[in-house]
Amino acid sequence: MNLHVGTIASVFALILIQGGTGKADTPPSQQNAKGDVLTQEEALIAATLNVIANAESQFSKTKDAASILRFYTEDYAGIKDGKSETVQDQKKYLAEVLEQINSGEPIGVSSKFMNIKPSAIGRLGWATYEYEYKVIRRGVLQHFSQGQCTAIFRKEADSWLIRHEHCSTASPTPIFLNPR
Repeated sequence: MNLHVGTIASVFALILIQGGTGKADTPPSQQNAKGDVLTQEEALIAATLNVIANAESQFSKTKDAASILRFYTEDYAGIKDGKSETVQDQKKYLAEVLEQINSGEPIGVSSKFMNIKPSAIGRLGWATYEYEYKVIRRGVLQHFSQGQCTAIFRKEADSWLIRHEHCSTASPTPIFLNPR
């Protein structure tokens, strides 16, 4: 909760500092991909995604699944590469990773979200973004995926939580149809 309050305070401080100085003086973290200034709520959605990526990257050190799961609604329903996913599925995956970490297996995770394009109206928000996810075991890359996501957020109290997320992995090679 303190991390979220710090994020809000940082965003608010940036807004106050920028005042009416215009788009040219707005930091990149407060701009969308086109360079348009983000609203405070849009900036909070983008910040939420960046905090999630950081929590995923730090999971092998913190061993704190709640630091990731706290950004998802209890009724979360997602789709990853055509497969349904719930909060329970995420809890199960994190428990499996934690079991491997606790057994002494050195595991590292790198999670990044890029080109975040957030929008918000009232208590409803959404964002499109690109992701990159790596799992490294014993210094060897074991899993790599990258692709695109669309997430739908619901504002609960002061937090933007993911209600639905649809992610598709980028195809590593082009698919060509054989002409007949």
